[in-house]
Amino acid sequence: MVFRRKNGTAINVKTTLLKYLKWQYTLSVILLAALTVLIIHLSTILNQKTIYPGISVDGIPVGGLTREDALVLLRDSTDITIQRDGILLITPLKQYRLPLHDIHYEAEYGKALDLAYSKGRQGNVIQRLIEIWKLRKQGLQIIAEMCYDKEKTIRILDSIRQDTERKPINALISVKGGNIKVTPHQTGYMVDMKLSLARVEESLLERTLQDVNLCVVEITPDITQQMLDKITTRLAEFHTFFNTANEGRVHNIKTASAKINQKLVLPGEVFSMDKTLGDRTEKNGYKPAKVIVNNELVDGLGGGICQVTSTFYNTVLLSGLEIVERRNHTLPLSYIAVGRDATISQGYIDFKFRNNLGYAILVESWVTGNQVSVSIWG
Repeated sequence: MVFRRKNGTAINVKTTLLKYLKWQYTLSVILLAALTVLIIHLSTILNQKTIYPGISVDGIPVGGLTREDALVLLRDSTDITIQRDGILLITPLKQYRLPLHDIHYEAEYGKALDLAYSKGRQGNVIQRLIEIWKLRKQGLQIIAEMCYDKEKTIRILDSIRQDTERKPINALISVKGGNIKVTPHQTGYMVDMKLSLARVEESLLERTLQDVNLCVVEITPDITQQMLDKITTRLAEFHTFFNTANEGRVHNIKTASAKINQKLVLPGEVFSMDKTLGDRTEKNGYKPAKVIVNNELVDGLGGGICQVTSTFYNTVLLSGLEIVERRNHTLPLSYIAVGRDATISQGYIDFKFRNNLGYAILVESWVTGNQVSVSIWG
């Protein structure tokens, strides 16, 4: 048995099919158009010649600007980002102003904009689009690095170093007529150029622009005012007498007395009479006079200095100082009691003592008329 469709049913199926195909075509056109628009939009985004939105350099938005326009904007805003026009370089003696324009201190905006422009332009399309989306949503702050003329800064620091550095100067003391005068010491200074430059760089490159204490090392002299201020009292004094008729001997006594006068002996220091008197030569101020050699009085340069040495020796004894080396004469002497003398001969016989008192002492020696005197102050 064979069935046949009615004519109306066939027409309805055909109409429905045509509508479906038309709708599908329309949808395809719409989707294609939308895809085309999307591709064009994405292509525009991916190929734009400006910095992507959301990026700021030193707090200034540069998104949507070309690199050139952004550079002009940042340079015009330098006064906002750099709040000071100089910093102070400080030493213990002076302060020096370092103008920032003198060392060409500025932000490296070129490098910062190169970095800003590169954002969203690396990786495949998907990676780029994700980064661009993040820039819009989260933003990106770029801090420009700072630069300066390092060589010129070093020259400025070296000029400060030359103006600052000095050698330490010992305090001085003198006593005359019982009056003590102390001249204060001067501290020395040495500039550590490497550390000073590092401190300046930290202030500049980290943008704190704080004033900088340069690295200056203080050098304390060997003898300070505080050491000498303790010398206030005459510890001991001793006198001997001589014959003023012997001109050469009197001259040598005065010369030796002057050489030990105002000598400072520090705690623990050993004083050498032979070294202090120096070479017994005419050039060094000595004249011929009688000296004891092999138990006999003979002419020799420096005769009479043993009387000063003996006078000094007795003052040292009375002061309680430690005798390190001393030898007596082979003959008795008219100016000193037996056993209280001290001889000296250049190069092999010396009179030495050690300052064992724990504080500095000062020797005062003078000649008045026919008397030589030695005092020790402490």
